[in-house]
Amino acid sequence: MPLLLGLVGVLAAILFWVLRVHGTVKGLQAVDRDTKGLQRRAVSTFEDIVGTPLQRVRDPRLAVTILMIQIVRTGSPLTASEKTWILEFMETPLKIERISATFERAWGYTQARLPFSLVSDQLTPLCRETLTLAERTELIAMLTQVAGAHSAPSALQRAGIARLRRKLLAGETRALDTRRDGSA
Repeated sequence: MPLLLGLVGVLAAILFWVLRVHGTVKGLQAVDRDTKGLQRRAVSTFEDIVGTPLQRVRDPRLAVTILMIQIVRTGSPLTASEKTWILEFMETPLKIERISATFERAWGYTQARLPFSLVSDQLTPLCRETLTLAERTELIAMLTQVAGAHSAPSALQRAGIARLRRKLLAGETRALDTRRDGSA
């Protein structure tokens, strides 16, 4: 009989603690749900002051590497041929010394299936400020080659590159057209 009473006591204690923990978890979930708006506003204010991680990128070579990786990851997983193109571009035109470290760092800024324009829009100001017209044109060519390394670029990839081209070359094409009309 004492053994049975002891067993009932242990079961009652376990049930008490399970119900207590369950109540605590429910209370925390309610607080979390009630403060979601405040959390979002705090994150938004922080990003307004400090910027998003992509907006804090200051190296144009890192930005170009991020763009090359993201254009591929927008359509599908990175293939060996696409990675080879990216690494070759990092070595030759970009002249990056620590290729593997830079590639890993750039990879951390990208996401699978994330639309390319969400990344490129944040990096466009840096590219416009630091790259010459010839370098911006070369960037568009590199992105097109990387997107088509494994298979033909998808419609989403082509649209992302076209949007970036418009944003990067917007003022330059108008200025070139004006110079041709005015001086010729």
